[in-house]
Amino acid sequence: MNEMTAKEILNLIDWLRAQGFDNDKVVECIEYTEGKRKPEPDKQNKGAE
Repeated sequence: MNEMTAKEILNLIDWLRAQGFDNDKVVECIEYTEGKRKPEPDKQNKGAE
């Protein structure tokens, strides 16, 4: 799998914020995408709250 460039990550952050994600959720999303975090069972599929 290819790695994301810094520009792609910044674009992702901008898009997630536009979708209503707060900073903590943005970090969780990036950590999950990188494989550094497993989804929390009670919070799966709830999106940005």
